Amino acid sequence: MKSNNKNVISELLKYADGEKKQLYKSILLATIGELFGMIPFLAIAKLIEKIYQSEVSFITILCLTLIALCGQVLKGIFTLYSTIISHKATFHILKNIRSLVAEKMLRVPMGVMIDTPIGKFKNLIVDTVSKLEDSMAHFMPEITSSIVSPVLFLVLIFALDYRMGLASLLTIPLGMLGYIGMMKDYEFRSKTYTTAQNNMNSTLVEYVNGIEVIKAFNHSTSSYEKFTSAIQFFHDSTLAWWKQSWLWSAFVQAVMPSTLLGTLPVGAYLYMNSQISLSNFIVCIILPIGFIAHLMKIGKYSEQFSMVKASLDVIDEFLSTEELKRPKERAVLDNTLYRFVNVSFAYDKELVLKNIRFELKPNTVTALVGNSGSGKSTIAKLMAGFWDPTAGNIIYGGKKISEIPFEQLTSEISYVAQDNFLFNTSIKENIKMGNPTASDEEVIEVAKAASCHDFIMELEDGYNTKVGDAGGSLSGGERQRITIARAMLKQSKVIILDEATAFADPENEYLIQSAINNLIKGKTLIVVAHRLSTITNADKILVMKDGEIVENGTHENLVKKDGVYASLWKNYVGGQDNEKEAM
Repeated sequence: MKSNNKNVISELLKYADGEKKQLYKSILLATIGELFGMIPFLAIAKLIEKIYQSEVSFITILCLTLIALCGQVLKGIFTLYSTIISHKATFHILKNIRSLVAEKMLRVPMGVMIDTPIGKFKNLIVDTVSKLEDSMAHFMPEITSSIVSPVLFLVLIFALDYRMGLASLLTIPLGMLGYIGMMKDYEFRSKTYTTAQNNMNSTLVEYVNGIEVIKAFNHSTSSYEKFTSAIQFFHDSTLAWWKQSWLWSAFVQAVMPSTLLGTLPVGAYLYMNSQISLSNFIVCIILPIGFIAHLMKIGKYSEQFSMVKASLDVIDEFLSTEELKRPKERAVLDNTLYRFVNVSFAYDKELVLKNIRFELKPNTVTALVGNSGSGKSTIAKLMAGFWDPTAGNIIYGGKKISEIPFEQLTSEISYVAQDNFLFNTSIKENIKMGNPTASDEEVIEVAKAASCHDFIMELEDGYNTKVGDAGGSLSGGERQRITIARAMLKQSKVIILDEATAFADPENEYLIQSAINNLIKGKTLIVVAHRLSTITNADKILVMKDGEIVENGTHENLVKKDGVYASLWKNYVGGQDNEKEAM
């Protein structure tokens, strides 16, 4: 246990940065406070001795009372400052941990972020880290003082009479039996508790976020059952843990403080045989009552150590996730663009891209088409650097993508997904994410080019309108045009549009397509196409099927081949005709 505790403290301190000195200062102040906390006990013992020796007077009582009071006040002052310092240091450490987790999210493969439920990240950043607050702010300074104080008390008792010192320790072995019972299967129960709590929180976030879909598709019963099952599992596992501990905890609470069980009979025997003075007898009875409370705190802190360890294990597990390895120094790029050289990619051990080969020329439009699951969006994400290929190489500017710093690559390209995220801030601030130094005039200019200026001006607060959580106050087409304006403002060489018009109605599709036409002037465009009418003028169309490029060429050439693309085109045109007839 000691080595585990030591490891937990060292794990915590690695996140402390420059706050280690503050934590050590907090520990020192707490220890000094405990030393002053001994003064009232010594003052009481001295008063009893004076009373026994018939040397007591009002002045003596007053002086000893003031000494006891001063000791208690000084203990309070040092403890207060220790707590303030430890809390400040703790909040800094928690900020460091949350920042490390947030930064890690930027460096792990996108697949990790996609596969991990939002609720799990909420647990990690909010709940798991918050669990460390109370432990770090309190037990680090307090556990040191809780060890120092009993040691000093025991030294004093043994100095007065070693037999009384041994008698004062009589209840500790009995209490330890209770602690052993409490700690039975502790690691397993602690992990079960943490897992149950995380599952409950994750299910809650999923339930709340998906409530609209749950109601729309009448899955409220099954979804609610999933949520209630998670709550029930948390309830049962927690209750089972406490039931196992209640009796042992009550035993410890009853036995450990009962130091009189040892000191009173032993002291009475020694006094009756004139082997100890009455004053020393009384002092040796009073002092154990003072230090046993601190020993019980140490027992409680052992539980805290286990809880902290469980939380740190969850944090360390994520922070140890394998990252996309990228250099820090900027790469020297030439004027060439993307070149895929025998690229294969496996996702969750399933091969989704097989031996992909193609090359893009500057200032051209390249479209990726194919049925759902054919791998076209995966290619777009590989271009954006979200993953590394399983085999083969992706070349950009004459360099492997793995040889280009992520910041440099993202400055070269703009990636616009079909469901682009808007932050709950103003429209202007969302557009300016493409270039934070842009002027208001530049924002308006790109908004006009992206066909969103008119609808923005119809809003009550214009460009200062808050878009709501994830842009929820705007329609899908409006959100898409704002993200295109953001990409325009970025002034990157390459634009990657991942099914930008997938969910747009005909009117918005026309506006989005107009925005795209303005966006690509003098740039290279790669578009993952859902609606084939938007890519008929593309310079090159890559046709995907089952993770392979099966055809490539212009729209006219591919239609004449009467192959996969021609079949897709016929189905698309037929679907459009059916829509018109239905209208």
